[in-house]
Amino acid sequence: MSVLIVGGDQVESLKLQVVAQGYTEVEHWHGRKKGFVKRTFSNHIRLIIMVCDYVNHSLAISLKNQANRKGIPLIYCRHSIHELRHKLLHWGKTDEDCCACYSF
Repeated sequence: MSVLIVGGDQVESLKLQVVAQGYTEVEHWHGRKKGFVKRTFSNHIRLIIMVCDYVNHSLAISLKNQANRKGIPLIYCRHSIHELRHKLLHWGKTDEDCCACYSF
């Protein structure tokens, strides 16, 4: 399964954590340029991880809308390996989780 990480400049540790959870391919968008708001992700993406510390509101809203339309789960986290690990391990295990987003 493929994962898209949006936000952050140095996400190698986050990529390693995602691969350790069983995902095979990880794509990264830094999201610093204005053009990322209009960018669409490919059809092979099965999960989006948004690093909220490094993403502007326009990009966050655009990705949320795209993910909702395509039915792709979206995980919000800060630039923290521990938080990401926890969310990946507990993602989708409670009835309160919706299919489009997961955040504490």
